[in-house]
Order: sequence, then C-alpha cells, then structure tokens
Amino acid sequence: MLQIILTLAIFLILVIPMGKYMYHIATEQKTFADKVFNPIDHLIYKICGIKNEDMGWKKYALTLVTANAVMVFVGYLILRIQNLLFLNPNGIEGMESSLSFNTIISFMTNTNLQHYSGESGLSYAAQMCVIIFMMFTSAASGYAACMAFCRGLSGRKLGNFYRDMVRITTRILIPVSFIVGLILVSQGTPQTLMQNFTVETIEGKYQDFAMGPVAALESIKHLGTNGGGFFGANSTTPFENPTVISNIVELLSMMILPGACIVTFGHMLHDRKKNKVKAAAVAVAPAKKKILMGRQGAVVFGAMAVIFMIGLLLCYNSEMAGNPVIAEMGIDQSAGSMEGKEVRFGTAQSSLFTTVTTSFTTGTVNNMHDTLTPLG
Repeated sequence: MLQIILTLAIFLILVIPMGKYMYHIATEQKTFADKVFNPIDHLIYKICGIKNEDMGWKKYALTLVTANAVMVFVGYLILRIQNLLFLNPNGIEGMESSLSFNTIISFMTNTNLQHYSGESGLSYAAQMCVIIFMMFTSAASGYAACMAFCRGLSGRKLGNFYRDMVRITTRILIPVSFIVGLILVSQGTPQTLMQNFTVETIEGKYQDFAMGPVAALESIKHLGTNGGGFFGANSTTPFENPTVISNIVELLSMMILPGACIVTFGHMLHDRKKNKVKAAAVAVAPAKKKILMGRQGAVVFGAMAVIFMIGLLLCYNSEMAGNPVIAEMGIDQSAGSMEGKEVRFGTAQSSLFTTVTTSFTTGTVNNMHDTLTPLG
C-alpha cells in the first residue's frame, strides 16, 4: 500500500507543473526551454515549409487525417519489405499483408493491438521506423487534437496542426521519453542493436535472449499511452520492466500527460474568464492570481480521480483477499493472490498497474490479466 501512496503522491506533485508547461506550449507562450527548442522548431518549419497560420476546424481535421494517412502508407510498406531493409540482424521475414495492415492501423489510431510477437515478428528497423515512430506521431496527433479542442472551448483559434505536432513532439514527447529511457536503461532494460544471442543455463540447457532498442520503445509506449510492447509478454518481462523503480517510472509515464491535459484545460478556461473580467473592468487591471488548475479543471480532475480510486480500491482489495479456490488447497495467501503476478512487483504494484493502464487506456500489462481474482 505504501508503494501505491508514494506513486500517486509523486504523480500529484508532477502533474501541476507539467500541465502548466503544456498550457504554455499550447498557447505559444514563453517557457524556460525556448532557447533550446525554438531554433529546432524553426529549422523544422523551414525544411517542411510550415507556415504560421491558423486553420479552421475543417482544415485542421483534414490535415490531421491526411498526414496520418501518408504515415500509414509508408509504415505499411516498411513492414512488408522489412526483410530487405537495414537493421535486421536476426533475419526476420517481411510481414504478411493483412497483418501489416492490422498493425499499422492499430498503431496509427493509438490502439496498439498486437497480433505478433515483437521479438520474432519485427526487425529493428521496423520497430524503430514504424512502431516507435507511430507511437510518437499518434500520441502527438491525439494531443494536438486535444489542445485544438481546448482552444476552441476557451474561445481561441484552433491553431495550426503542423505546428502543434512539431511543438508537442520536440518539447514534450522526445525530451521526456529520453529521460524515461535513461532511467529504464539504468535499471536493466536493453537498448542495443546487437542480434539475439543464446546462453547455456546452470541446468545445462540453452536459452535464447531477444535484444533490441527496448528502452526507446518502452519510454514512448507509456508516455504516449500507446500500449503494446517490444516483447510478446509485454511489461511482465524483466527486459521491459526490470525493477520496482522501472515499474513506478512506467506508471508515472502513463499518468502524467493525460492528467496534465486536464490542468492545461483548466488554465485555458481560467484565462477566458480572466479576460472577460479584464474587459469589463476597462481601465482597472485585475491582480494576477496563481492557480493550480482552475475551477473547471479541478472539477474534471476530481471526477476522474474518484472513478480511478474506486477502481483501484476494488482491484486492490479483491486481489489482497486472495482466491478462495487456492485457499482451499491450503496455500498461504497472506501476500494476496500471487497467481499470474511477478514476485518483484507483488499484489499492490500489480493492482495499481492494472488500474492505471485501464484508466489511462494504455493497454500495457505487468501481470497476466486472465489470472486476476474475479470480484465477489
């Protein structure tokens, strides 16, 4: 229980500044990182011919769909011919047509349904140029649409989709993913381009170990609430989620941006109200008052928090109560129902991970869902 409280406390500490940072990015206000990112963004605008002009909702929506359609076509082609491309040390064949289409549509829509095992179905080039790339762009597309929606509700212009995509990617997704990736590597998550290797175990048997750019995928997989995984076993395997520290980092990664969007929304609506008061006061400038997330943002955040806590308490209590069928066998369940759970996480971290990944629609797992104890 202490680990659950600690994780949620860290989340509450981080979500407010992250939400305010996203608010400044969405409204193109000054941030502490402008000196670093402004030259990068302007270079991308220049190379891609992106103009600083606002779009109406029809153009914004059409641009979003068109941009993603182009990425779908390119990604599908890479999956089909991955056996002919670079970074394929394990000699993996090209993906079958229907599976390629299912995969690229799944990752483009942020669904991330996998009908393949990454360690045996994709080359490193496909993992990086298709899966990881789409995890960035699908998340950026979603957050761009979210920010445009928030601007509309606050009475602002919708903005420019291309600029939103660039700013969200360069100023949020890439730097935060880089930090998360470094933490995961420090805990033992692989980040390499070396081919799979075989070792002889202490029992005299032989075991294959799949390698690859795992940390890079894991970081954006959780930060972008993408789901899926480099390996078929997902975040239950030690190569994706080695320790309790990596587990907490992955939990925070899943929660931080969706929670921050509510804070951003609250700040935008608070600005709208403040501007109305300022216009009515005419010559009298109202005193600036710092807010955490605004009244509207707090209401939405509170409602979501109540639903989340209900789900967490139900899941945690049912798991700690154990499985009555196993109890009849005389097996000690003082640590809760450990069937399908990783010992390094235990019942508490497994319950929290299950609730978080479901609540934030990430679709990653650190235990076997089919072994969770049924309610009642």
